[in-house]
Amino acid sequence: MKRIAFLVLAMMAASTLHAQARYTCRAPNGSVVISDRPCAASPGVVYYGPDPSAQFSYDRPMPRSPDAPPHVKYMSARCASLNDALRTAPARGLKQETISTMQKDYRNECGENESEAQAQFSQERGEKAQQRRAEKAAEKQEVERASLREQQCGESKRILFAKRARTDLNEGEKTELQRFEANYRARCG
Repeated sequence: MKRIAFLVLAMMAASTLHAQARYTCRAPNGSVVISDRPCAASPGVVYYGPDPSAQFSYDRPMPRSPDAPPHVKYMSARCASLNDALRTAPARGLKQETISTMQKDYRNECGENESEAQAQFSQERGEKAQQRRAEKAAEKQEVERASLREQQCGESKRILFAKRARTDLNEGEKTELQRFEANYRARCG
């Protein structure tokens, strides 16, 4: 049973290959004949058969649709749909004449909507950029404050050690030293 199925498949493949094969024959008088059958073997006939190792099929690459522009999310549903249809038209195999007509109709119907969407996207992008700049400025300012506080604490610590090292402090200076220590601990932990 398997042999019969194999033979049937082999015969179908051979007939398909034979149907696709093209033979070019040149007669002694110089005329060229193209046939799906082998040339007759007669004197003076030049035979050019198909090259079984060559692959003659060419698959045209599928055109790639560009990504949707970022401003489409701000367009009306109808115009966004038309934009998508126009953007993917070459990949869907539409003719250039049809695409040109679609572009004209799109400009007439959605030109203003697209301009507004682009302006809205541009405004949003500007606001986000401004927000990022403000965040960076705040971070920089916080770093500068931390650095300044560290310098001030270092200077306060130096003064504190210098005052503690003195043995000739009067009562007022001792009270001032205690207040200074309390402030240091509160600010510099």
